[in-house]
Amino acid sequence: MPNRPARAHALFRAASIATAAAAVLGSVCLSTTTASADTGLQPAFTAQDHPVTDVPGMVNGRELGAFTGLDGRRVDATRLIRSESLDKVTAAGAQTLAGKYHVDLVVDLRTPGQVAAKPDVTIPGAKVVDISMFGADGDYPDDTVMYHDLTDKGYVDPADRGPMISAYAQVLQILATHTTGTVLIHCSHGMDRTGTVIDLLDRVLGVDSADVLHDYLLSNTQLGVTWATPQLLQGTFEHDVATKYAGMDSYLSKTIGVTPAEVAALRARFLVSDDASASAVTVGGVTVPLAAAATTAGATVTAPLAALTAADVHVTTTDAGATSSVAVTGRSAVVTVTAADGTTTKQYRVTVQQPALSVTANGTAAHGPFAPGSAVTLTSAGLTPGAVYSVVVHSTPRVIGTVTATAAGTVSASVVLPADLAAGAHTLFLADAKGTAVTTAARIVLVARSATGTTTTRGGTTVATVPVRSSSAAGPSVATGGTVVASPADGGVLPWVLLGGLGSALLACLGVLRLRGQVRNGRLRNGQFRNGQFRSGR
Repeated sequence: MPNRPARAHALFRAASIATAAAAVLGSVCLSTTTASADTGLQPAFTAQDHPVTDVPGMVNGRELGAFTGLDGRRVDATRLIRSESLDKVTAAGAQTLAGKYHVDLVVDLRTPGQVAAKPDVTIPGAKVVDISMFGADGDYPDDTVMYHDLTDKGYVDPADRGPMISAYAQVLQILATHTTGTVLIHCSHGMDRTGTVIDLLDRVLGVDSADVLHDYLLSNTQLGVTWATPQLLQGTFEHDVATKYAGMDSYLSKTIGVTPAEVAALRARFLVSDDASASAVTVGGVTVPLAAAATTAGATVTAPLAALTAADVHVTTTDAGATSSVAVTGRSAVVTVTAADGTTTKQYRVTVQQPALSVTANGTAAHGPFAPGSAVTLTSAGLTPGAVYSVVVHSTPRVIGTVTATAAGTVSASVVLPADLAAGAHTLFLADAKGTAVTTAARIVLVARSATGTTTTRGGTTVATVPVRSSSAAGPSVATGGTVVASPADGGVLPWVLLGGLGSALLACLGVLRLRGQVRNGRLRNGQFRNGQFRSGR
């Protein structure tokens, strides 16, 4: 690393340098070209960047960039933090790194002399691994010379790889095998050695060159400097890799010696899918059509559920790392799948309706009227294959039989209506083992048998043809709380006789009153009325 006083002072005065730089730019007449160049070397943070701003004493700390990598998968930013040395991190900051960021491994890339001069503050519970990339000597008079050495310092051949290539191999192997918490990697400023290590890791993960450069230049943004440049990373380090070692892939596999197993482990560790799709959704054992469920309108399925709960909905995600949640409102559910990247989501909507129960007589849908003791046929579909259901007639709930669903989830069975079932409106439905309705209710109407009434038989079903009743339903219906009211024993003739007698009496009274009025008014002056008879006058 070069002996640059500006770098040495930067970490002591990061905040003041940024303020001073802003003041200078506002007061000194800099050229437009210079201002534009500085702006390009200090890119703004984007939504993909995750700077660490809540660790006191850390200036150039940030998580991995959440960039798009191989096969469209996203880099899991939380797996690694890159930073400058930890010598100025406070005790509270160390606790934050351990507690909030789950750092349990620190990889220090500095030379032994640099470590001794500025020892790291200990992070509680974290293991420390020292890997000096430059070997014993890390002082450089020139950045370009340093970046040439960052490619292959000391490399002779595969048998004598030197400190730089050996360090890269060791770091990548550690990252491939560490499967617990977060790894924190740092050098002195978190820019050069840390920058080329992250470059190599991002290449394994399939990150685009533009994103690699953006992340590298963010060290300028955080430190308030312009030390990191495209010429150093791309024009020197990556150029040497391309010209001396036949490109990045060859450099990683042949020169550094990263094995296919390590590549696979690194990708499994640091790449997460943005696949938020479901491969299957079932409700009460019924498969939901995913294409329809993914629309705003959602899908509708038929399932024998008395009430819909989140436990009735089962989701299988396409990617094993994705998670799902279910929100239920009434008989509708919204399934939200969250991809392993933690940000990408997809929703599925489904409404559940109960199977319909139909009543037929002689092959024709009918609601009645039926006489007690009639046989009717019940049909339904969308039930649980092989399940046994009770047939319930409801005025006062009463089980009148059982049915078993076929392998296709259908039912077609004949049941006999109880002979003592009261006249009026009733409902029939299928119930589960708990007695809870799992189908819609079918309405039927019953009339009572009578000595004077007649019935006919149609295809084995007894149907009342003369509605002469010994009782009638008062109120909405028997099924909804109506009351059975007894009728007179004469079947309704006596009320009419009584009404006729009352009318005759009223007419007689009216006649007497009219006659008395005529007598009083002298209208019978030409005759006399004696002993109940009219007689002519003399």
